[in-house]
Amino acid sequence: MIKRTFYNLPPEKREKIIDITRKEFQKGNKQKITINSVIKKAGISRGSFYQYFDDKLDLVELITDDMTDRMAQFIQNELMLNGGDIFEIPMRIFDLMTSDRERYTDLAMLTDTSNQNSALISDYMQYRGHHRDIIGGFERYINKSQLEYSSKDDVECIVFMMFDAIMAAMYNVTKNGSDIERERKGLYRKIQIIKNGAVKRA
Repeated sequence: MIKRTFYNLPPEKREKIIDITRKEFQKGNKQKITINSVIKKAGISRGSFYQYFDDKLDLVELITDDMTDRMAQFIQNELMLNGGDIFEIPMRIFDLMTSDRERYTDLAMLTDTSNQNSALISDYMQYRGHHRDIIGGFERYINKSQLEYSSKDDVECIVFMMFDAIMAAMYNVTKNGSDIERERKGLYRKIQIIKNGAVKRA
């Protein structure tokens, strides 16, 4: 578990540790992340590391939570600008990620079974992963009058389906080298099916 002492650090120091951890994970198939590599590049002692974290699993939580928080803030801002249309968000996220692929390879890395750190990531997801209320920060900005299903559970289900589609597209781009425009068109098609449904209307 990430300890309160980490969140009490000055913002610039927190961001430095997060950024270094992200870059260590992004080395992908090249090497396994180690506590030594993180503390050396972050300029902290091993003792300080254990004041902030319990173990290496917390490093997965660190980048997962950071990615989720950044995405929630981005979605909130976009919803405020577009009148609450949740179905415009996936394409904006895809465009953001493909324009800054180095920063957003976190998504692909977390689903990459060939990654040197896949065992660590799997252990976190299986034993320590926790469900975060990803729509809690922006639910009130969604225009629910456009939705057939508008309870919080329904909206969360819609959001997760769209996120699954985004992650699949980004994985194909960052790990499989797929053409960005082709993946963009495929993602758009999936979002339209989610938006309109697959059943004929009378």
